[in-house]
Order: sequence, then structure tokens, then C-alpha cells
Amino acid sequence: MRFALGVFLSILSSISVLASDEVADLKENYNKLVKTKYVLLPHRNTFFLPYVYNWMPYESLYQSLKNVDEKNYDEDYYKKTEAEFQISFALPLARNIFNLKWDFMVAYTHHAWWQVYNGPWSKPFRETNYTPEMFTRHVYSTSQEMSGINLEAIDIGYVHQSNGQIQILSRSWNRIYARAFLRYDLIHILVSGWYRLPEKRSEDDNPDIYNYMGLGQIELIKSFGSHMVHFSMPLLSHHFSPDLKYSYPLSDGLRWYLSYQSGYGHSLIEYDRPTQRLGLGITLETLFSNKSE
Repeated sequence: MRFALGVFLSILSSISVLASDEVADLKENYNKLVKTKYVLLPHRNTFFLPYVYNWMPYESLYQSLKNVDEKNYDEDYYKKTEAEFQISFALPLARNIFNLKWDFMVAYTHHAWWQVYNGPWSKPFRETNYTPEMFTRHVYSTSQEMSGINLEAIDIGYVHQSNGQIQILSRSWNRIYARAFLRYDLIHILVSGWYRLPEKRSEDDNPDIYNYMGLGQIELIKSFGSHMVHFSMPLLSHHFSPDLKYSYPLSDGLRWYLSYQSGYGHSLIEYDRPTQRLGLGITLETLFSNKSE
């Protein structure tokens, strides 16, 4: 895996046809936003995909719901075509806590999968993942460089993730985590590691979730002029589960958005089942967006 990651970084660095001579300045973008008290910062991506095609929907997950409604029993609850959206923001509550140049933040991510084309089942939201978190963030005034890799910021926090369901459909877990914001040449690299807080086995909805979600995540973000590519995958997972995003400016603050996902762990309800999804829509700018032309 280390060799594959090295090759991938080398490829991104060497592409010159579309490559920009500049890279988004994380510190500058962050400091501009936090000057305003109680401003909502970009956190994870905020996007809307009105069209998503899934090659492998798992109808069996929702059999208990189908058994309740005999009228639509023969209709698929989980059709291959649906919509997907995510709203994600962070709110700085305190700056420079204890005079240590760390900011205290709370954040929330709302990720939903919407069967908007499924008329027989009244177009339900088949799955929603709720992710509140709180963390401290330190953004270095001068990047800490080692072997060509610059450390720009660090997050340390706690996150809860749940799909809000009960009984057989319920999924949730709680973690403490650390995340490093790195930069290698013109590539932003986010490396996260986490530890799941133990639960009573009798109450654990997903005891093997580490096997699919891993012990962390790596994200690679690279701009090629106005084009942006975002690749992520779990770390130390038993499965290869890539998530590839591409975006291009649409208007001020908005970008066209293409999403491809394969493997496991892309939603809680299907964390242990392989999926393959392709979606098209729009996304908001992030802290890593290169505003220069």
C-alpha cells in the first residue's frame, strides 16, 4: 500500500498539462473565515447529487420495512437510481484557548440518500447519517516541514455517527480522533487516525466496523488549474474502498461535482456490503479550493 500511495503521489505531482502553479493556502483561507464570530466554516464537503446510479442496491436490508406495507410488497424499496446530498459545517466557539493558539470547534455533518424517483414508496429517505463532533484545531503560522512534507494544521476531537434507526436497521459508533493537514508539493494530504470507544457487546450494532472502515482515513486533494480531484480511502481496513471526486467551477462558490465510490463503508447501513456508485451534481467551495485562475 505504501508503494501504491507513493506512485499515486508521484503521478499527481508530475501531471503538467492542467496543473496550476499555485496551491490553495489553507492558513489564509481559514484565517479569513474565522475573523467573523460564529461564522459557519466548510467542514466536510457540502454537495447535492440529484442523480446517483448504484450498481448494487441491497433490497434485503429493508425487508423488515416491506413486511409492514403489503400494498407495495412487490415494489423495490431500494432502487438503483436515487439522489444524495450532504450538509457539513464547523462553528468556532473559542479561539486561542488557554493562550495555546488552539481553536475549539463544534461541527455537524448530515448525509442523506433519497429515493426521490421511487414513487410507489412515496419517495423516502432510505438512509440518513448524522455526525456531530467537537474538536480543537491548531493552524501553524509557519508550516512545519520534514522531508518535503509540510504540516499545516492538526485537529484532535470526538465524533459520534449514527443513522438514527432502531433495532435491525440501527448503526452507530463513537470515536476519538486526530487529523493532520499536510501538503506535499501541490497536493494537500489529510491523514486521520481514530479509536472507537467501546460499547457493551449486547448493544453494539456493528462490532466488526473496524474491518470495513479501518483505523483511519487518508485524503489526497490536488488542483489542476480550475479542476480539482479528491481521492480518499480508509487506512488499515481489510478492504480497498476508494472514493474519487472531481469538481470544476460553476459560479462563485459553486462547482460541478462528479462522485465515484466503490467498496465498503460509504454509508452506515451498508458499511459491511460492497457498493459501486456514480453521481453527478454540484458542491460548495472548500478550504482547499484554489481560487486563483
